[in-house]
This record gives sequence, structure tokens and C-alpha cells, in this order.
Amino acid sequence: MRSGLWVFLGLCLWLLPAGVGRPEGQACAQDAGRTEYLMVGYTSKGRVPGVAVYRNENGTLRGRWTNGQAQGRILTETAVPQSLTDGIEGTYETTGTNPDGRLYRGKLGIRKLGDKVYLFAWTNGETGVGILAGQVLVVGYGEQPGVALYALKADGSGDGGWTTLDMQGGIGREQFYGGGGLTATHRTKGVSPTGQPYEAAVTITKEGNAYRLAWSTGEVGVGLLTTAR
Repeated sequence: MRSGLWVFLGLCLWLLPAGVGRPEGQACAQDAGRTEYLMVGYTSKGRVPGVAVYRNENGTLRGRWTNGQAQGRILTETAVPQSLTDGIEGTYETTGTNPDGRLYRGKLGIRKLGDKVYLFAWTNGETGVGILAGQVLVVGYGEQPGVALYALKADGSGDGGWTTLDMQGGIGREQFYGGGGLTATHRTKGVSPTGQPYEAAVTITKEGNAYRLAWSTGEVGVGLLTTAR
């Protein structure tokens, strides 16, 4: 899937965790009107995570994607609607580029699971779960996928929302902090979609143009960094 987002600044406020204590600092990393976001697809250890980020342009979804086997490369996909039932729900024809440079075509079905949460199913057998924020869709895909998106602070920490397919459309909250920069080992604190608080740790490393994430709870992820103006 793809990268290159055009995220609106209002997403920052939507991402802020409710009821989760925050370390001191700015709500979002901003520099001359820019805000940075880390978009993550994740799964359990031993599986291959994938992430796709789309912008809705008058019904056509244009985005970037990468996965745990793309070695940090960011690729593209366009999904053109064929039959829409409500909002972005419906079927799409997709075209894109694989990591080996070959072009591909396929179909994509999108179904709503919750207020901002959607189920994705591609004809290549991949399934995903996505969060809609304005005109931007962030999708985690693969086996037992999850998705997270974080608004970054100036010190490299972040606040965000996350969900998985089995959360029935609910969205949890998580912050990571204390690493002294984005690529570091951070403490995490969050609340699950069912309201249960938790604490853990996550290590973030850079790979090519993408990021790798590994949580102490066993999940692994791949992320795209996006700057919005």
C-alpha cells in the first residue's frame, strides 16, 4: 500500500487520548505549521505486519503502503470505487506497485465496523482494519491485523488511537514516551477499547523510509511517518 499523506491538522485533536495521563510536553510536534504523525499496522510476533495510508479524493482512495517484507520501501495503490453503499463502504478496483516493481490489479471491499473503524478485504486474500480520520484512512493489514496512529510531540513521543478486528469497532488509546527521540525504546501507557488500562514498552527503529515497532507485549508493527502542513 502507500504513503505520502495529506493529513489535516484537526486529526491532532482527535488523536489525543481521553482519560490517559500524559507526560508533559506539546500535544503534537509542530514546526512552522507542520504536524507529524506515525501511522502503524501491527500484528503478533512471527507474522508480517502491513500498513496503508489513503486520502479520499472525491471517492477515489489514493495512498501509500509498506509491509514487514518491503525492506523499508514505500509503494503506491489507487482504489477507484465501483459500487458504494454508504460513505466509503463498497467495492473498489485497485491498481498499484509491488516491492519488485511489478504492477498489480485487484479488488477491494470496505465495510463499516464502528463509528470510525472499517473492515478491508482484498482479492489477494489480505484483510485489514482501518481508522477513518477526516479524509484520511489508516489501515493495518495482514494476519490478525491491528492499526494505530499517533500524533507526535517535539520530543519524539506520541499520543494516539488503536484498534484490532476483534474489538468490534471500538478504539483504544495509547501514548509512548521517555525515549528521548522517536527511534528509541519508550514506555507506553494506554486504555483498551473495553476501558482496561495497561502499561508496556515499545522499541521504534528506522528501516529505509519506514519504521519498525516491537512492543514488550509481543506485537510487531511497521509504520509510515507523515507530515501535515
